[in-house]
Amino acid sequence: MPSKTSAEPRSRRARNSLTVDAILDAAEQVAATGFEALTVRAVAVALDAAPMSLYRYFGTKDELVDALLNRVLGRFTAPQETADWPADLAAFARNHQQLLRDHPWAITPLIGHPYPGPNALPIGEAALRILERAGITGDAAVAVFSGIVALNYGWSSFVLAREATEAFSGGGEVELPPAPPEFPLTAAVVGPMNRYGSEDHYERTLKQLLAGIEADSRR
Repeated sequence: MPSKTSAEPRSRRARNSLTVDAILDAAEQVAATGFEALTVRAVAVALDAAPMSLYRYFGTKDELVDALLNRVLGRFTAPQETADWPADLAAFARNHQQLLRDHPWAITPLIGHPYPGPNALPIGEAALRILERAGITGDAAVAVFSGIVALNYGWSSFVLAREATEAFSGGGEVELPPAPPEFPLTAAVVGPMNRYGSEDHYERTLKQLLAGIEADSRR
């Protein structure tokens, strides 16, 4: 009887067949399963390539992460400029928040890598251009821009945590327990508190923030 032969080893992708875009595509697919899963080895497995072959394009994991986050920021869409700068600033905030909502895995690493690459610059430039039209420049403009960005990162993190809790509990909405009687004001808003992170609450918060910015611009 002919002897049984072992299965041939799986051939790996040729090193020169890789591209930066292919690596980033694979890295994003891995990151979308959970950013903590993103390693050079995991990306190499997704590409059917040897891990060492990726170092020809990215010297370290940090370089790969920065390139991936820079790619995400490059998907930001600046709002169309109108004669209404407060409306434009609101559109900027919503577009930025939508970018984070579209890439939930990138929220936490972007907080730790606020400038992963040059694609961060057009985002700030778009906001500063709107604020300049309102006469808001210098420290005041940086403070406003930082406040909007902080709102979006904080809000998106809040929503992401809630969604993770709901998924862990089986997909149903997580409701807060009734507050004890010694906290009557909290007890009175249990319903609204159960809607924290909603788009309605975001719009209310953004409206209040923009009202303060607009009022300050008139001083």
